[in-house]
Amino acid sequence: MADADKDAGKVAGAGPRRRRKEERPGEIVEAAFEEFARAGFAATKLDDVAARAGITKGTIYLYFPSKEDLFLATVREMNRPAAENLAALTAAPQGSAMAILRSHFAFVYKHMVEDRRAREILRMLLAEVSRFPDLADRWRAEVIGPAVDNLRQVVRYGIERGEFRPSAAEEFPHLLFAPVIMACTWRLMFGDGHALDGAPYLEGHLDLIERGLARGEGRGGSDPRIHVTAQGAGSSSPRGRGEGC
Repeated sequence: MADADKDAGKVAGAGPRRRRKEERPGEIVEAAFEEFARAGFAATKLDDVAARAGITKGTIYLYFPSKEDLFLATVREMNRPAAENLAALTAAPQGSAMAILRSHFAFVYKHMVEDRRAREILRMLLAEVSRFPDLADRWRAEVIGPAVDNLRQVVRYGIERGEFRPSAAEEFPHLLFAPVIMACTWRLMFGDGHALDGAPYLEGHLDLIERGLARGEGRGGSDPRIHVTAQGAGSSSPRGRGEGC
């Protein structure tokens, strides 16, 4: 009977330990976010991340080979809700392409523009990546690139179903996302004291997208492949599709 009780105790204790181990990467990322937000990428020490997470520095390396890997994991985690939302909407698109964009951007404004943590990630990236080219390249390839490709997929879907006209937005889906970056930057610069009115701003953003992409009479007849140079002259661009920020 005693042996049976001992074995049962081992089994009961194994579950919490297993769950604890599975939760540890998330706990490290949470601690890393707070340290990166406080000190920036360059000044953040993994010793401080470990202390905040209540673990040893060596434990971090079991999950993240370097500080750069930990930083990118933190960025991915903070961007994960928006990325998963868009991926789900574009996996097998049905119905209106504009409805897909409306659904996605409503989600983005809630989980990025209105979320302090997401805005802090943007602030860190703007402040740090230019000083670390390798980090910038990985951020573009691993985070921004897939998001841009998914937006491009929605634009192409809209063109294929005759809802959208061909336009530069197919080559540069970044144009659709630019007002989000502006709203986040505004909040970072001016805080809540001069906050934009979120709902009308979102509707204005969506209205610009819809009017800019919609196919219809009197939309103009310019070739979308013609680009205006910095000097104002039109030229046909031989470049391939845009790839992230």
